Amino acid sequence: MYLFLGLLAGIAVALFCSPVIATVDTDRGHFGLRWTALLRAQFPLPGLDGPARFYLAGISVPVQRFRRRAGGKKGRKKKSRLGVRLPRILRFLRYCADDASLRRAVVVAGGKLAQGSLQSFGLGQRHAEISFPDPALNGMLYGWLAATRSTGGGSMGVNFLGRNWLWIEVRFYPYRMALAGCAFLFRLPNRAILGHWLSSKTS
Repeated sequence: MYLFLGLLAGIAVALFCSPVIATVDTDRGHFGLRWTALLRAQFPLPGLDGPARFYLAGISVPVQRFRRRAGGKKGRKKKSRLGVRLPRILRFLRYCADDASLRRAVVVAGGKLAQGSLQSFGLGQRHAEISFPDPALNGMLYGWLAATRSTGGGSMGVNFLGRNWLWIEVRFYPYRMALAGCAFLFRLPNRAILGHWLSSKTS
């Protein structure tokens, strides 16, 4: 039993640490998402026609459009609940906004959160193909690229065929975003926030 639970925990940690990979291919006209071998999706780029595909563990899943139903009684109940809770939320936000030390702490923690969020993303492989209408410009660009070619993750080429396209890969790491969010919460003066919340209830 413990071995099975440990195996499940190991799989969950491995999935959580695996990046979500987004790709843009203007040559084929699609935007793709991939998370390990479990999830894969493909959508046409804005302004282009094409089917949307979704795969779960390699199995194709039909993509359906879900529409929100106009609620009758449920919508009215939800509205009335929000009407009861809204004044307290406004009082709580006002107390927090009036606290100068809390405002400074939120600004500092928010800056750290933004920095950590940016570090959750990274560029992967990328490639671009360029072709100018003038063959002379294509030749000059080809020679310049050949002389300055780097060994980084990106590359650029000249195809002499009148085609311009871009392929780029962006990686998102969920565990980095989760760590940044947890660090943001720990940097906040939680006692002061809790005090303002309790004050908003009694006032």
